[in-house]
Amino acid sequence: MPSRTQHSTQSRFGFPWGQRAVYEVGKSRHQRAIQLRTQTNVLLMTVLVSAIAVGVFIFFNWRGAASDSKAVSCADYPEYCVPFVGGLEEDAQLALAEASGARALDEESHGAEGVVRGFTADMMPFIGDPDAPIHFRAVFDFSCSHCNPYHTVDLHEFVKDYVLSGQATLSVAILNGVGGEYSLTAAQAALCAGEQGAFWEMSDELFRLSRLQGIQNAYSLSTVEQSAKEMGFDAGALTTCILSRRYKTVLNAQQLFATDNGVRGTPTLLVSYGDSGTWTALDYSQRGYSNMAEMTRAAQPVGE
Repeated sequence: MPSRTQHSTQSRFGFPWGQRAVYEVGKSRHQRAIQLRTQTNVLLMTVLVSAIAVGVFIFFNWRGAASDSKAVSCADYPEYCVPFVGGLEEDAQLALAEASGARALDEESHGAEGVVRGFTADMMPFIGDPDAPIHFRAVFDFSCSHCNPYHTVDLHEFVKDYVLSGQATLSVAILNGVGGEYSLTAAQAALCAGEQGAFWEMSDELFRLSRLQGIQNAYSLSTVEQSAKEMGFDAGALTTCILSRRYKTVLNAQQLFATDNGVRGTPTLLVSYGDSGTWTALDYSQRGYSNMAEMTRAAQPVGE
């Protein structure tokens, strides 16, 4: 067995330190082999304990990220607190999305008269006054790195400042080419949340989770389900809806819209005036909040 001697040490600055164990190198090959195995086992155990500690830390941080979710309410999402009008009528199930019976608002509408949320005739989630003089449509992918800040900052502020006032509408088309299955799960989750009156709220939450966890973890079914519970959803119904892929038709229509209108990347912003139904893609330098605001003010009828 290796022998152990103890030495009392003192720092060169005069501070006494506690005794420490010093292991002498074994004299025989057998002793050295035993020492090597012992040291290797200690090293492996240290690495294992460290890995477990890191895993626990990450797990609870992920759980903490989900627990920061806001409840689906007018208090937590005032910019989306407007009446539901639905709009998808292809079948009984799709007709539930953002429909009038999806969720009862817990406060009076925060929008001007005529401002509502639902789906357009060409299957795009929208918010605003359908009779507004200008309409914007954002094409994005939940896994697109540039889409996250664009949605969270520019579009968010635009909704609060110009959509709730009835001056413009905002609709979205969701693609899933960047993150593949992760993007598809997120897109389905947002659309399925619409059945519980929360398409826009879930979209915000998905982008928040991806900023904290990355798309692989944020857009896993377990994370989405946990977040839904925190937000007050029927998480089981949401998961069942995601797995059913029943919004495939809607996502196909949104992809076709993007293709037909020459969208080559995300995020892309398009504009349409009045009831023309004609969409024009804007240059990436024109998609920011300031330009949207300027275009909206210019589109208002004279005297308003």
